[in-house]
Amino acid sequence: MINKTEKYTLLAKQIESLLSDEKDTIAAMANVAALIHDTFRFWWTGFYRVIDGELLLGPFQGPVACMHIGYGKGVCGTAWKERRSIVVPDVEQFPGHIACSSESRSEIVVPVIQHDRVVAVLDIDSRELGTFDEIDKEWLEKIVLSLPAFNLPESEIFLAAGCFWGAEKYLKLIEGVTFTEVGFANGNTDNPTYKEVYTDQTGYAETVHLRYNPTIVSLRFLLEMYLKAIDPTSLNKQGEDEGTRYRTGIYYNDPADLPIVDDVVAEEAKKYGLPLQVEVEPLRNFYPADEYHQDYLDKNPSGYCHLPIALFELARKAKDPHKSN
Repeated sequence: MINKTEKYTLLAKQIESLLSDEKDTIAAMANVAALIHDTFRFWWTGFYRVIDGELLLGPFQGPVACMHIGYGKGVCGTAWKERRSIVVPDVEQFPGHIACSSESRSEIVVPVIQHDRVVAVLDIDSRELGTFDEIDKEWLEKIVLSLPAFNLPESEIFLAAGCFWGAEKYLKLIEGVTFTEVGFANGNTDNPTYKEVYTDQTGYAETVHLRYNPTIVSLRFLLEMYLKAIDPTSLNKQGEDEGTRYRTGIYYNDPADLPIVDDVVAEEAKKYGLPLQVEVEPLRNFYPADEYHQDYLDKNPSGYCHLPIALFELARKAKDPHKSN
């Protein structure tokens, strides 16, 4: 009888051959799930895809399963949040375990990471305790790397970098940024005007709303470029502009972005040896500024800008070194 490692060796070769020319992700996931399931006779084998801020059931083999799983919920949601494989010898001992089936006794979940984002998870359940170990983890992590690239939707982030005229001009030049608009984020009034925000009584920060193609540019690289355009140690002041409206901040809609944000900010803080004055919060609200402020420096090339011109050239030439499958 062949052992587990030998089974995985044969399985990996079979999957590599099967997917060598496959471009459709769903078709690939369906056959990968079927091959793993058939090889090991697990209780449940399948994928959940990250769709609109939750895990949505994908191709699988086995009984009826949970269709939606939240970020950080259960073993699958935790593997997504922590961006790591999780081996659970006894599901009843896992805090917050989601019991899709009472017959599931042990479980392994492996995140599928592409372009620095978790795009799906591979979830496998067994009817026996302690089925999975480091051998399964090692091989399943290799297997998910063979999946074709996911067609990722546009992502977004909101960045406060002082005066938003120059910040928008700088950020929109980065390859992979598909849309920008300037406005006001995370304040405490409705529909603020520029004049109201200028008083520093509304709590808003001048902010650039970015959409970007994550297959071209990663959030990590965008944040690294953002930090080059600000003094991250300065509180409520960038260049000659001063006030709470000019504070620096990173505001996110997707909770899965937070670990990346925290990591980049922590790495930047090491350069200074002290905490940064960059606000990191979930986006509470955002109101676009009026048309006069949109693409201001494109419409007024000699207009005020607190950023040095050399930064714009840096943005034009920048290439994301993190871009990979």
